[in-house]
Amino acid sequence: MALAASLCLPACGGPAASGGSQLIVARVKDAVGLDPAVQTDGLSLTIDQEVFRNLVRFKPGTFDIIPDISSSWTTSKDGKTWTFVLRPNQKFSDGTRLDSKAVKFNFDRWRESKDPTRGNFPFGYYSDMLGGFDQNSIITGVDAPSPLTVVLHLKNAFTPLLRDIALPSLGIGSPTAIAKDAQAFNQLPVASGPYLVAEWVHDDHVTLAVNPLWDGPKPAYDSVIIRDIPDQSTSVLSMKRGDIDMLIDPRPDDARDLAAQKGITLFHPASNNLTYLAMNVEKPPFGNVLVRRAVAYAIDKEAIAKSFYAEGATVADNWTPVGMLGENPAVKAFPHDAAKAKALLAQAGVAHFATELYFPTSPRPYMPEPERVAEAIQADLRAVGIDVTLEPYEFGIFLTKVKNGEHPMCLIGWSGDNGDPDDFLYPLLDQDSAVKGTAQNYSFWRDPAFHKLMLAGQQAPEGPGRAAIYRAANAMVNDQEPAVSLTHSVVSFVAKSSIQGIIPGPDNSFNFITMKPGGGP
Repeated sequence: MALAASLCLPACGGPAASGGSQLIVARVKDAVGLDPAVQTDGLSLTIDQEVFRNLVRFKPGTFDIIPDISSSWTTSKDGKTWTFVLRPNQKFSDGTRLDSKAVKFNFDRWRESKDPTRGNFPFGYYSDMLGGFDQNSIITGVDAPSPLTVVLHLKNAFTPLLRDIALPSLGIGSPTAIAKDAQAFNQLPVASGPYLVAEWVHDDHVTLAVNPLWDGPKPAYDSVIIRDIPDQSTSVLSMKRGDIDMLIDPRPDDARDLAAQKGITLFHPASNNLTYLAMNVEKPPFGNVLVRRAVAYAIDKEAIAKSFYAEGATVADNWTPVGMLGENPAVKAFPHDAAKAKALLAQAGVAHFATELYFPTSPRPYMPEPERVAEAIQADLRAVGIDVTLEPYEFGIFLTKVKNGEHPMCLIGWSGDNGDPDDFLYPLLDQDSAVKGTAQNYSFWRDPAFHKLMLAGQQAPEGPGRAAIYRAANAMVNDQEPAVSLTHSVVSFVAKSSIQGIIPGPDNSFNFITMKPGGGP
């Protein structure tokens, strides 16, 4: 029955699945929600990237900024005022005008904690990228002086601004739909992109249909069906049979197997992620840096990268990916050294202790086999005197627990959003991101010197000076080890070789609008 249900793809696709050209994409796990301002997981945001548009966006396949809702922008000499000119005659898929008032509505909803349209959701991504809410927000005000003009006022110059507002979490939604029912918007969002969400059957599929009010080039695929197939052997069989067109995040062995099949192409986008083990410094004994360093020495990161990841995965020496601004060649991951780990634990006065490791049960783009990685860490730590109980959770439950700081340790990762080092260091390790309930700093490490570096990096102009700031930040993280950086991995996916125009993004986006069936013009 499970096999039959998984393979009835065209018939089970929902109302938009009949007629026209259809793209069928399979993955192992469903989205958590579809309001991009609320969600932090990649499986939700990759759908939102096809549905929402931003003031600016990334050129497909790159982190280069190009116009989107806006056609141009200027900034004041002090970098504190940004003026955007919107393209005329834009509408959301429900017919609501996409003008400056609509943009202001969205920004005010994100940044003001008492905005009545927030719907009691946490807006962690905005908070963790842009300083917080209300008086803490980098964006202090938004004006709409004319229907096609939006003005953002900043607390101070903020170098990552354009890259941050291009993030999928800052996609512009219909004020009409949001004000009517924020909970419903999280299930069936209304935006202005090339596709709209026609149907979402939880833990089964999401159907995207062409937005009839989209003012850009019409997508070649009339509908995209994103199927959730938890049994990866079933999804591999479906790919071999030609029942699905793309398979996202296959296990490394499955990816190699599929790549050997005629008519299937394996894609290896550039690595732009991090898998890491966060240690909650509020839970003894992880407040002691000697214990954290001992954990880092205990884990055989090289074995993990080779055993549980696709070819191309590397040990993460720096917190930021290889080649990113601020990479510090002098920073190296702690080598696997059980004797050194034991000595540090003895020095800390905790030669033996018991703890727990929380981890998600479903594969993530940055971690295709979480249970096996967790088991490897458990074995490595047991060898130095740390007794670890594994605590597996469904991803939505896992996120709630770690955001609330319930874990002593957690295994998680991050897929880069915008190509800037601030995107890896500030939301994951800064004190501003250690607010329980919305936290993305799962170590709850709060270091004033690190915070000072983060603020300096955000305000420094592009150039050698900014790079030096992030080199210092990478060195500080390596020294204090609030979390053990494990791997930078290659996120693979496979697709039918006949599909044209596949431009995978470094942020794990797929850009369905650029794709078209083989044999076309």
